[in-house]
Amino acid sequence: MGTDGINIFRPLGCQPMVADGPGLALAFNGEIYNFRELRTELEACGASFVSQSDTEVLLRGYERWGTAVLDRLVGMFAFALWDGPREQLFLARDRAGEKPLYYAERPWGFAFASELAGLEDLQGVDLTIDQQALALYLNYQYIPSPHTIYQGVRKLPPAHAMIVSGGEARVWRYWDPVTHAIQHPLNLPDAEAEEQLEMLLRRAVRGQMIADVPLGAFLSGGVDSSTVVSLMAESSSRPVKTFTIGFDVAGFDESAHAARVAQHLGTEHTAEYLTEQDVLRLVPEVPGMYAEPFGDASAIPTHLVSRVAREHVTVCLSGDGGDEAFGGYTSYAWLERIARVSALLGPIGGAVAPLLSRVPGKLQRVGTMLGRAPQEAHRSLMSTFSPDDVAALVGIRPTLVESERAWKNSAHLPVRRRAMLADLLTYMPEAILVKVDRAAMAVSLETRAPFLDHRVLEFALRLEPRHVRNKALLRRILYRRAPRALLDRPKRGFSVPLERWFRGELRSLLGDVLTPQRMAAAGIDDYPRVRRLLDEHLRGVHNHASRLWLLLVLGLWQGAASREADSHPVLSPFAA
Repeated sequence: MGTDGINIFRPLGCQPMVADGPGLALAFNGEIYNFRELRTELEACGASFVSQSDTEVLLRGYERWGTAVLDRLVGMFAFALWDGPREQLFLARDRAGEKPLYYAERPWGFAFASELAGLEDLQGVDLTIDQQALALYLNYQYIPSPHTIYQGVRKLPPAHAMIVSGGEARVWRYWDPVTHAIQHPLNLPDAEAEEQLEMLLRRAVRGQMIADVPLGAFLSGGVDSSTVVSLMAESSSRPVKTFTIGFDVAGFDESAHAARVAQHLGTEHTAEYLTEQDVLRLVPEVPGMYAEPFGDASAIPTHLVSRVAREHVTVCLSGDGGDEAFGGYTSYAWLERIARVSALLGPIGGAVAPLLSRVPGKLQRVGTMLGRAPQEAHRSLMSTFSPDDVAALVGIRPTLVESERAWKNSAHLPVRRRAMLADLLTYMPEAILVKVDRAAMAVSLETRAPFLDHRVLEFALRLEPRHVRNKALLRRILYRRAPRALLDRPKRGFSVPLERWFRGELRSLLGDVLTPQRMAAAGIDDYPRVRRLLDEHLRGVHNHASRLWLLLVLGLWQGAASREADSHPVLSPFAA
């Protein structure tokens, strides 16, 4: 052992890192972007280091500050730290929820892992399907923390920490966006707000560009990714490596636009053009990337662009978080309009709503929301299956606790602000970040998101409504780096043509997977409803593509999970 207490017989920076003197051991996943500043502060307090790793800084930081080290960290992380003298295990996840942490509490002890699969083979872990988790998946396309698809495994939620000691576990939230959002707005002049945001973003981008491996960025040509890449270009002595993919499918290819933005910003741009068959071949592989049902079909192009990027770099920056922090989703404008119309119609809205709900298209969706509370309207916009449909399919109504908490505790804020806050607590960490992290890690690509720097988020949460209407303040920063004509275009998602595929190339797969036996094994009670959705879609009566995709992914996951269970022996807790 070294005299400083770090076990130096292990390669420097290797994990678990053991501090022999104080009896600490750390397993850590992620990046601490401000570890150099923390190291300097710790050295000033007398700490010494034997490696250049952020892992050792985290270990020494805990040794100095205890669990309060969380308040000093800037980064994405999930870690477990054994404190020998106190005989306790300390676990935590980063504020935004970029890195996952799963755990299981059993009579023989406590187990944790960075992947769900790491706990599936342990003896005594209950792998029965969690019906509330299944209900939430069908409602929202994802399974939010603390749930997993299994009753016996849980996720530590974002911005939460846990102490396990004496056979008991205590969980607490150490950072809460709600507390920042409900403070008085900053009330800054436009120029000053723009200057402060630019400073925060530039610092976040520069911090996340520090890497000892090749680095690049995803570039769709939208406001968020273009802002990140433009700031990267200003901080780099060489052209930034950027990546996008193109499809040979009309209406789903944004690669030409991304290339124009890349040319303006002077990046070293790579665009790979894929055939429809390239994309279709990936469909059966999606469930294996996520280990539990995950229903966002844009996971397919996200994985494909990650695969392209990994051929050139090891780390990619992204624009994730920009929509939730700066009001980019069109759903926010819809909510505002619906709230105004509902207020204008008053009691008449109750009579108009049923009429509109019978009209096909967008008016039908509006009809389901008129006269309803903003929280319920937002839920309807975010839902795939309605709560009533979910109750029919699995026998239980879903409850998204974090979304309800956000709406309840921000009642005095404008509708747009409340919806943004709810998305920041739920949709962003549980859908967007899960999608990107798993799709990228499947090819060993690390992703980083400057908009998720908590200092950027805290500033954005206190901006006045005018600054977060369609990313107004963010656009002001970008427009000084690229012409508006190049950037102002309708917002489009990263999507695939499911509606057509299900009537064509994927029709046989649907038939093979959406069987009574497979659906029952996956927890679906009402198969006639599934059959009706399938028949109506195939006959062109209705577009049920998003619902059918959730059921297809669920069925593919169930089939894969069954095969895994049959092929793996049950391990003893000692072998685990």
